[in-house]
Amino acid sequence: MMMTLADQETEVIKDSCKVEKPIKLIELSQKPRVYRIPEFLTEEECNHLIDTSKNKLRPCNEISSGVHRSGWGLFMKEGEEEHPVTKNIFNKMKNFVNISDSCEVMQIIRYNPGEETSAHYDYFNPLTTNGSMKIGLYGQRICTILMYLCDVEEGGETSFPEVGIKVKPIRGDAVLFYNCKPNGDVDPLSLHQGDPVTKGTKWVAIKLINQKSKEGTPTQ
Repeated sequence: MMMTLADQETEVIKDSCKVEKPIKLIELSQKPRVYRIPEFLTEEECNHLIDTSKNKLRPCNEISSGVHRSGWGLFMKEGEEEHPVTKNIFNKMKNFVNISDSCEVMQIIRYNPGEETSAHYDYFNPLTTNGSMKIGLYGQRICTILMYLCDVEEGGETSFPEVGIKVKPIRGDAVLFYNCKPNGDVDPLSLHQGDPVTKGTKWVAIKLINQKSKEGTPTQ
């Protein structure tokens, strides 16, 4: 049975740099490593990401590597991540992950009722030619930061079907999950999906954190 985890879970407090308040990580799972980050984004940051994206969205409707993603989205173009609001978001991420030049650009996606993303892995499969090539070019996708830009009336949870976890979208909250184990091996338990929105609209921002290392060992 799926379960929705709430604030009673284990809390992990990380020292923060110069941001408005400390970043709080609530541990939802150890295997895979999944954390909810309450109030990670401010109202201004949520509004900025939506307002600068809403007129540029294109249909996703993609099917690649067995993954089906409906909805409307975009990848930020070169220079757009340099906006002061976006840069402040990245500065907050540096409290708990290693942001490097090899990280991928932020993606913004809007889901209307009935739209979803099927179960998939974010990591590159090192056992395939394509996956191995991408690891060499970009570095393995060690972890993912999924940010909710609005509340969703019904549906739209982020689900981890292998471990029975559902995370409800709450405006300003984020989910941090690791696609790899601490030793750098890919983690099959990180399988996740965006459940269909049944009422309302869902906006998310996604930042994939890559680790480019000769040893292939992630920075924790």
